[in-house]
This record gives sequence, C-alpha cells and structure tokens, in this order.
Amino acid sequence: MWVAIVSICRTSQLRQFPFLAVVCLLGLFHVPLQAAPNTMDRPVLHPAIPLLDESGDHVLDSGKPYSPRMSCGNAGCHDYESITHAYHFEMGRDEASDDFGALRGLPQLVSPGYFGGYACMGGSNPEVLAKKVNASADDFADKGSAGLVARCISCHSGGGWMEKDRNGNRYDEMDVSHIATFDGDYYNRGTDANNQPADSDTVALWDWKKSGVLEADCFICHADFTQLTKTDPQLNVEGSASAYDHFRELRRTQLVREGFFYREAASAILEFLNLHHAGCADDVAGCATSTMTLLNFARDSTADTAPHSRTKPQYALLLDTSEKPQINWNPQAFDSSGKVQIPMLRFPGNDNCMMCHRTSNSRRGFYGFGEGAAAVSDEVTGIIEEDYQDDVHKGKTWIAENGESRRIENCNACHSRNYFKRPFDNVDLSANHNILKGNSDMDVRNDLDYAPNARSCEYCHNDAPEPVIPSGQDSMLKAHLERWKHSGVMAGYPRSALERITQTHLDVVACQSCHITGKKSRGRPINPLYRYRQAENGDLKIIPYNPRTRYYWKDRNSGRVLNKTERNQVFKVVEGMDGNYGAIVDPASGIELARVSVRLSHGSWRFGEPQSYNDFLALKRAYDKLLQLKGVENADAVLVWTESNEYIMSHNTRPAVSSLQCSECHSKKQDGSFSALLSPDGLFGEANRKSVTTLVDPRLIDEGLVILDMPYMKVDEVGEVTVNVADILYQTLIDPSMTVLRSARARQVSGLMQRKPVASIIDDGIVANAADAQKLQDLFGNREIFVYQPNYGDASLRSTVLLAEINGQSNLLYPSYRFEFALAADSRTRELEAAGQGALVSPLISLLARDHSSQAVTRFDSARLLVRLPYRGSSNDLQQLRVVTTSRTGQWVPIDSANIVVVQPQTSINEGYLFFWTTHFSGFAVTDVALGASTPPTPDVSDTQASGGGAGLGLVLLGTLALFQRRRKLDHLG
Repeated sequence: MWVAIVSICRTSQLRQFPFLAVVCLLGLFHVPLQAAPNTMDRPVLHPAIPLLDESGDHVLDSGKPYSPRMSCGNAGCHDYESITHAYHFEMGRDEASDDFGALRGLPQLVSPGYFGGYACMGGSNPEVLAKKVNASADDFADKGSAGLVARCISCHSGGGWMEKDRNGNRYDEMDVSHIATFDGDYYNRGTDANNQPADSDTVALWDWKKSGVLEADCFICHADFTQLTKTDPQLNVEGSASAYDHFRELRRTQLVREGFFYREAASAILEFLNLHHAGCADDVAGCATSTMTLLNFARDSTADTAPHSRTKPQYALLLDTSEKPQINWNPQAFDSSGKVQIPMLRFPGNDNCMMCHRTSNSRRGFYGFGEGAAAVSDEVTGIIEEDYQDDVHKGKTWIAENGESRRIENCNACHSRNYFKRPFDNVDLSANHNILKGNSDMDVRNDLDYAPNARSCEYCHNDAPEPVIPSGQDSMLKAHLERWKHSGVMAGYPRSALERITQTHLDVVACQSCHITGKKSRGRPINPLYRYRQAENGDLKIIPYNPRTRYYWKDRNSGRVLNKTERNQVFKVVEGMDGNYGAIVDPASGIELARVSVRLSHGSWRFGEPQSYNDFLALKRAYDKLLQLKGVENADAVLVWTESNEYIMSHNTRPAVSSLQCSECHSKKQDGSFSALLSPDGLFGEANRKSVTTLVDPRLIDEGLVILDMPYMKVDEVGEVTVNVADILYQTLIDPSMTVLRSARARQVSGLMQRKPVASIIDDGIVANAADAQKLQDLFGNREIFVYQPNYGDASLRSTVLLAEINGQSNLLYPSYRFEFALAADSRTRELEAAGQGALVSPLISLLARDHSSQAVTRFDSARLLVRLPYRGSSNDLQQLRVVTTSRTGQWVPIDSANIVVVQPQTSINEGYLFFWTTHFSGFAVTDVALGASTPPTPDVSDTQASGGGAGLGLVLLGTLALFQRRRKLDHLG
C-alpha cells in the first residue's frame, strides 16, 4: 500500500492523473501505522567464521581477545586495509603533518580531523595532540596518540589513527630502538613507562606492545544494538543498566580509560551480542529466541577497587596471571569446526550511527532517524503533534534509479553507497566505507565532498530521473511558483517576473533554510543563523547553521598557541575559608596574582574566567611569563575568539506548511505587497543576532588584548560580543569556509585521485570546449583516467588539475598517493620574476605527492602525469610561452615545449589554462617572454627535482582572485 502511494506520487504519474495530487499531499505527510522494515535493514547471519587472535590462533585455544584484522581481514575475506583507510577511521591521520596548522595560522594543529585537529570536546580549552617531532618534553603537547585513544574512545570505532602512526606503521609493531625521543605517536603525557597514570609533567614512552592497538570494531556499525543482552548474573540485578550501556561502559571505561587495555576493546561487544534472537530474519536458519553470547569478561561487582561509574552495578575486572583482563570464551557458541555464525546488519542502524553522532543533539538539534523522528498524529483529530525531533522524510519510500525501493528509516537512505543494491547482487567484500558527504563543517577529506554527494533535497525532489514532487509539477521551480502564486504572497509583481523571482530564491537559498524550523537542543530552542556555503554545483547558497564559538590564547608575535597543559600551569587549587578557589599564579615565583572560581568535573579541576579587568591582566601577565620561560622573545599573550565549526543543519525537515514564511525575511510595502529587499528585522537581517560572550571590560578590545577572529564579530559599549546574519552573509560571500581552517580560501590543498571517464572532462570544467576535449581524448583514448581536481581552496588551486593514464604502473601507485598543491611562497615568486624567464602569466604552484607512509614522492619516471595550470595570458604562441620549473641545482629552467599539449588563452568569459606533461614534481609556472626580458638557459627537464620550486610548500595569496564564477547580490532575492 505504502510503496504504491509513493509510486503514484512520482511526477510522471501525477502528470497523467492530476487528481492524485490530493492523495499524495495527504500520504506523504503521514507515516503508515504498520510497515515492515526494509529487508536490507534486517540482521542476517554472517557465514560461519573462526575468531582468531592477533597471532592467528583460535580464541578458544589462546583465551585471548579476538582480532578483527585477523578474523575478518588477513585470514578472512575483507580488505581490512582499504576499509579502515576510510575517513571515519582515519579522522585526519592520513592528512597529518607537523606544519599543517602553521600553514593555516593555527600552529598547534597537525591535521584537519579529530586526530590532531580542533577537538570536538573540551570547550575553549581542548587537549592538543603532540606533533610527530618534539625537541623536548616541554614542547610536547597535551596528549600523544596513545592518550588520545583513551580520550576519544567513546566516539571512535578503532582502526585508522587508533591502529597506525602518522607514517602508516602499526604502533605495536615498531622497534623501540627506532623510535625518536618524544615522538608524538609513541610518547604520552600524563602516564609512565608502565602505562600507568602520572602527573602532567611526565612525558614517557608508551608501551604499545603491552596495551595493544585498537583495531577497527566492525560491530560498532554492524551489530543490532536493539538485541544486545546481559548473560552475566552479576549484571542482571535490580537497577542494572541496559546491555547497551554496559557494553559502552566496559569498552570505554573499564578496558580503555581505566585499564589501558586497547587490545581487548573490540571484544567488549561480544559479551552482549545475542547470537540467537527474535530479531533475526524469519528465513534465516539457526535464528531462535534463546540467548547466547560469545564470551564473558570475568568481573567482581563486590570489589572495593571498582572504578566509579554511573552505570550500575559497578564492578572491577578480574585479571589473569599476565595482568590482562580474563576472558571466558563460550565453546557452545562455536560449531564442531570452531566457527560461529554471528547476526549482523548489512548497513548500520540508526542507533549505531547515533552512538557517535549523539553530539548532534546539542550542536544541530538532530536526534537521528529512530522512532523519535516519526510524526505522531492525535488519535481523535488526526492532527500531527508538534515534535522538534520529527522529520517529514521518516517512513517515506524512495525508489532508486535501478527500481529498488527503501523506506527512509535510518541514515543509509541518503549516506550509504550500496544501500539500494539489488537483492541478487553479489556481496562486495571490500566495499568503499567512505560514507557519502557534502561540504560539511569538518575538513576531513575535503576532496570527497560531493564526490559523490549524499542524496540531497535537490536530487530527490528535482534532479532525479523520477523526482518526488507531491504537487505534480514538472520541477521544484514550478511547484514553488504555483504555491506562492496561489497563496497571494507574490501579489503586486508583474506576471512576467514571477518565475525569475522564484528561481532566484531557489538559486540563492538552500532548501534547508526554509524547510528546517523549530530546532531545539534537548528541549531548548536553537535559533539558527544563516551563511553562504558552496553547493554541489559550485554556487553559493544560504544554509542554516549553529556556530561553535570558542577562544584560545596565543602569542601575538610568534603565533604560538598555548595548549591545555600550558594554560593550566598558571592555575592552582587553593583551600580557602569559604571553600576551594582557583589562584592565578606567576609560573616562575608561584605568587598569587588573582583569583577565579574552580570546580571538579569528570575527575579534573575546571577553572573559571577572570571576573574583572585587573584579573584578566593578571592572567595575561602569567601567560606572558610562561611564554618567556619557554624561550619566546617579546611575549605578548592575547585571547582570540573564533568559530571552530559552523554546524550545518540538514535534518528534521518540516512539511511545506511548517516552513519559513515570506514575512520572516521580507517586510511589506505600503501597497501590501512584499518588498524585494531583505528586512533588517528578518531572519537574514541585523536583528537575527547571537551573543558570543560578554567581556569583563570593552577596553580589552580597544587595547588589543582580546582579538575577534571572525570579521562579523562586533563588541558594544558594555563588552557584549555579538554576530548578526546580515554581516555574516556579507562576509561569507567572500569566504564561505565552514571551519576555522578556512578551507574555501586555503592556499594548500590535498586529495586522492579518482577514476573518471575521459568524456567527463568538459562537464567537470577541466576544458572549456570540444576541441580541447578531443585533444585530451586523443592522448588518453576513450576510456577512464585518473583525475585529481581540487574542490576547495584558492581559485588558482581549484584550477590546477592532474590527469594520468590508467595502466599497470599508475594503477599500482596513484590510488594510494595523496597529491598536494600549494601556492608558492612570495620569496620564490620574486626569485622567478627576477630569473629572466619572462613575465609571469600564471601563479607559481608547487606540486607534491605523498605515499601511504607519508613520504614525499617527486619523480614519476614510468608513469607521467598531465598537469593543467591556470593561465592568465592572451597568447597561444609556444615560441613565447614557457612552463618554468627548477633544476637539481636550483636554477629556473623551461621544460621542453614539446611537452606542452594544450593552450587556451584567458577570455572575458572563460579562464585560461595550459596542459603539459611531467615526470617530476616541483614548482611550476607559465611565463611569457614577450612580456618581459629573458635569457633562457638550455631546457633541463630530465635533471629537475621538487626541492627547488616547492620551497617547503610555503603559501602566499597571489592577488585577489574570485572564489566562484557566480555571485549573487545579497540585498535582492527578487
């Protein structure tokens, strides 16, 4: 019945039978009372497999924890290496470098992700990951990689950065003799050489062989959390927490944070995963309603040493003679050949996703696609009850291009690659685990943004072969036009302008801005702000978001940012007559300078903010002294307010009747019609404001002691710092970046190559005309090629492209290489301008590749690459144009002109470009000898290397370049 309703709501059906629109309008906004779950969402019995430990021995023989790598990967069927290289596992490890943050004005960061990036937790004093190379314990930041595992275990499944170091080596396989002192992957702050807690001054070598690594726990995503059970009688007592809570407590607290037993963490869920349960599919042999799990961890719920926990009952793990948790494997769970069939989800359920993404509750007002997202109607009136957790899509059915249909019951309908596979398709044992994403508010793997995109509003309701448009119109343009015309909101405008006005709204305002309303964070209203963001087609669209405002302390002169350990060094807890207080102390003498509040939170002391101008000055002086003690000359500590992430709102969509109305953005004119201008009192105006903070004294801004990092932040006469949407929209037209890393204007970008058909080069904007496309097809043939085309960063970098033929050699190398483009340092640009090679008619761009171990690769002798550089000149004469690079001796030399294959001069409409072959990477630029003096040396391409033009991939903004080809005026939406 339900699939039938959705099927007739396809646009093609409504065109034939317009009266069905009424049925659709009713049906699409109500969830059926009874509906079977998607077959694809039901657990299935995985083929029987043995469970092996790290050594490849059966767990029944060794009694050790199971190894996902050995059981599912190396000795199993799945490509564990490829799967765990996906960004959900890596979280920036594969993009990390010690100079990552310095190149972006935040030197404390080493990657764009939670591994070494701006940590999601910790407020304005988050813990910072140590760099790979540290000169001393004093230079070592708050955590090494081992410490970060314990800090972030709640929301990470293992694998990736929890298993491998920044050079791609498994932590516990490294020879200790090869580890550099204070290596950030192998040392940790706050623990001793025996992996036991110590004071924050201690930086010691972490024993990875003792703790083990945290391999990827497949069941975090593929276990049915609704069927977890408790089999240990000690946990089945009155007042006991749920099996799900006990699983998380065992993994997170008992094993990782308290015991530092990383190796055992993946086995935690196996104690609670019911092998036989009623949730199994009816047609799967072996499913029953009995209860059986694979193991129990030995525990004592009466022990005095039980770690404090809000999960009841508390207990202490019992250790074996080797001081490891004692695991009691259940032989009855295995068959006679030592194998076990485990019920698993093909795709993660809602609860699996929300185990980690539950922070979206407060950040975005998103609570997942569980039962809470379903609309509930009054039993008498049939009116839908207002609930901020609802989403109009919950329970609807989407029919994919291949004819497969799925009810929208979880995240997979939009974010999974193979969710709509046909029932008879073979299982992809090494499926791509990079979950589909758009231009998100995190900068991990920006090269995967929209590549491809998650299913978007525009796709399902307009661009799909059979879009769902409940009104029966041909497009969303016509649907909105008709709705607005008949509602009377377009009265006063000529009929000839109505379509243009409607199209302008659709071009400028993202669907989410109007159709996501009533957001709340655990019951408290979230009043979203609005900003421009780059859409899939490259245009800028206004989207709703919630900013993550935070501050940090840095030295104004050197740019050094203080980490949590350093900041806490100027505070101490003092017992006073009226209780404890926090003292701001001179880090050299220990003399008390001022007082702040203090509280104990999650086992550590949290110090309050200075409450007066003088107290703030005292804290600044303490940080100045601290920086001086660390060797910083002319120390000048300042506090910087910024926005680390702009949390996008893309869920909890409302039906049209609950969307924003015209009056919320536009005022009416005297004749009663809506003004085309945005109202200053509307949602896109100055009146829509949010308070960032209130300073203890506005003089802190005037005197430069507090810096407002976002150009739209303002402070008033009483010290309140605010932002408003009118200013935000103006500034984000210039820089639509979604994080503090400002990736939309980044001067260094990186990414992996993708396989694409040669025929796509015009659609992707790589060439501007059919003639140039034909030239490239003649070079590569009509087949797939490797392409790296940046989708973020400075306009010049977006215009730089790599192409490579797919052959045995390139297919072996390029899929694992990360390619980096950067605008060269201004000093190198000046050197080139003075080298007598002609006038620059392109930016100087440095190219570099890194292999799977993050080692630089600069030569490609057996697998040449075709490079596209932006070209600003007007000539196509190869007698005067040169592509200049550097020789091994550091001289600027032109490449052989025979390697230049396509030249397209710049016009008033299209940007210019030049294609050339290379077998090495370095700095490259295009020059025109007719526009400047030149004394060219002999071409020396065969003897060049990357060290010359690259200059360490230093960055500089080379002129003011347009970020996007299309710009919309903010003041007029009509």
